[in-house]
Amino acid sequence: MKAQAWRAAAGMTTALIIAAGSGAALAATSAPADATTVHAQALQVTGPLWQDVFAADAGHPIAQSSPIVATLDGGGPAVVVGDGTGKVYALHLSDGSSVGGWPVQTGAAIGSAPSVSGSGASATVYVTSGTPQDRQGLAGGYYAFAANGARKWFVQGATFPTGGTSGTLSSPAVGTLQQPNDVVAGDMGQELYEINGGSGAVEPGFPWLQADSNFSTAAIADVTGSGSNDIVVGGASTYNPTVVDGEQYTNGGHIRILRPTGNAGQQYPNQGLVCQYNTDQEVDSSPAVGTFLSGGRVGIVTGTGTAYAGASTTNDLIAVDSGCNPQWQVKLDSSTSASPALIDALGNGSLQVAEGASSGSVYLLNGANGATIWHVAVPQAIIGSVTSADFTGAGYQDVVVPTINGVYILDGRTGATVATLAVGIAEQNSPLITQDANGTIGITVAGYNGANNGTPVVEHFEVAGSNGSLANESGAWPMFHHDAQLTGNAGVPGPPHCTAPGGGPLGYEMAASDGGVFNFGNTQFCGSTGNVVLNQPVVGTAATPDGGGYWLVARDGGVFDFGDAPFYGSTGNIHLNQPIVGMAATPDGKGYWLVASDGGVFSFGDAQYFGSTGNVHLNQPIVGMAATPDGGGYWLVARDGGVFNFGDAAYFGSTGNVHLNQPIIGMAAVPGGGGYWLAAADGGIFQFGTASFYGSTGNVHLNQPIVAIAPVRRGGGYWLFASDGGVFQFGDAPFYGSTGNIHLNQPIVGAGGYN
Repeated sequence: MKAQAWRAAAGMTTALIIAAGSGAALAATSAPADATTVHAQALQVTGPLWQDVFAADAGHPIAQSSPIVATLDGGGPAVVVGDGTGKVYALHLSDGSSVGGWPVQTGAAIGSAPSVSGSGASATVYVTSGTPQDRQGLAGGYYAFAANGARKWFVQGATFPTGGTSGTLSSPAVGTLQQPNDVVAGDMGQELYEINGGSGAVEPGFPWLQADSNFSTAAIADVTGSGSNDIVVGGASTYNPTVVDGEQYTNGGHIRILRPTGNAGQQYPNQGLVCQYNTDQEVDSSPAVGTFLSGGRVGIVTGTGTAYAGASTTNDLIAVDSGCNPQWQVKLDSSTSASPALIDALGNGSLQVAEGASSGSVYLLNGANGATIWHVAVPQAIIGSVTSADFTGAGYQDVVVPTINGVYILDGRTGATVATLAVGIAEQNSPLITQDANGTIGITVAGYNGANNGTPVVEHFEVAGSNGSLANESGAWPMFHHDAQLTGNAGVPGPPHCTAPGGGPLGYEMAASDGGVFNFGNTQFCGSTGNVVLNQPVVGTAATPDGGGYWLVARDGGVFDFGDAPFYGSTGNIHLNQPIVGMAATPDGKGYWLVASDGGVFSFGDAQYFGSTGNVHLNQPIVGMAATPDGGGYWLVARDGGVFNFGDAAYFGSTGNVHLNQPIIGMAAVPGGGGYWLAAADGGIFQFGTASFYGSTGNVHLNQPIVAIAPVRRGGGYWLFASDGGVFQFGDAPFYGSTGNIHLNQPIVGAGGYN
């Protein structure tokens, strides 16, 4: 599989870079390199104010490496970009002078954008190297450089089965994943890496098997509303008649949402996905994420590629939601390998999708439904991705379009050309838009002079009368993949701020079947799946010991982690004999068990497997479980109150032979481990061992049935929770509130308590 999987994916990108080196695309161009044309709409673009030509690198142009901005020293912001020799340049935006210690050298040609974390002396620049021409045999891979140009670490790309190491053409996105400043990018050897930005250590769960070459730069955002950032990335797929690691691949591609923990805790190296949407054309374009769908919902939009002739999704833009469900799909007139931008081009506070197609067509589409707002053509081919800025201060974004002969600025509302610049320079990447020191908006173009054997050139322009403070405002897309971290995130809300309460947690949390979470007491809301389309409904929840996070589990065993609750694995990709009905966390919060209705038990993290009823004939299905205080065992309880004990969990009795008015819905262990309570749907309580009876709702008329019981962790008492969120407290369990008077989208299915 590996030997053939990467081979089919490189066709278009290879052709583009060959064109860059030959300069053939500009053979008919005679305009001088500094030519600037201002159209009747009169955006006054001045410059270039400075120009750097790297004659020593002739024949090795700046092609698909888009310039980004970083502050590396006391000289102010700098543009950072790589070229075909493997050099990475850092040039002060003020005058084009080199930052001390730069350029730096990598081991292979650079066809990707750099990224940066931090600022000043603490800044780190991340670079990937390797292009389709040299993707084997050279030092392609992942680099980190300090602000002074010193190399901090290097991670070699994957090894091909045929020998040689893989280069990396996708750009390194950086953000908070397993750790702050984790770097993620896929290589051309079908592996996706997540690397600790500080140490260079590959994070657990990676490399993740993509099953083909990857040219798509990942987006980093909390698209699922889980409270943790997700990895959103395009990919390719090659048919192989043999199922690989549990999945049958076909010719085409994918739009994927991957957990930040990758395949950690999974059976196969290609598992750990939240979801994926499959296409019959590979997805080389880099996805953009934002709240552009109808109703302000989070969406993902990307183009495709050209590898597979006759594929139905060639030339398409595809938008999916946070569950990978298709929302709209639009066919353009030529290749959509360039990445889309999410911008407020109409000035109405919503996001539209701007895309440059390879023929020279530029489209602005309605983000909610994909309808074309305007479609215009520029005279040159487009390979790089568009950017945007509000150059006039009129409250809407203009579109900046790179071509193989100059850059065009289009009015965001109409698509009319309002200026051209850098005529005679070919750009296969995205122009950089910044706030300049004089308070105006600057535009930096990095490309090559096609008349001089592909010599790398960097030029800087300014838009007279513009307001530099608008260069990076909400609704702008000022550089490739939106920002210098290359997150592709146009404003998806970040993970909720969630910390463990000082002095210990007091209260309880309830979870609904759609994953909506309701917390009471001093615990904080850490996130939910309330706005996520789930494959299966949520059936249970468990909390961390310090009250700083919680897990939700779905009927298929998919696990969603929030706050300080780590993800240790799930059964989301495993065929289950029976559905999951509940979960329990280990006492230290470093693992959990899932239980199915046949009593099958699945252990993750430091949770040990002690046995199950998976092979036992049950009179009634299992409905819940509870762990012993030391984590050395657990109980399972069936619908008829039959109790099954494993590990150091002692048997204290059951209602298996008792006639019940209503079925048992769950159980809770006494904090000391010497007994347990069983709760019925009418709130009837049955106590065993050292468990004391504190009261019940067995004789109370309930609006909705009881669905969960939770013990007071310190003291004597318990709470009962109804499906409408009504809360009933007994013993020394305090009342902190309920959802009994709140309209719920879906019923409560689980709860956890503290104190």
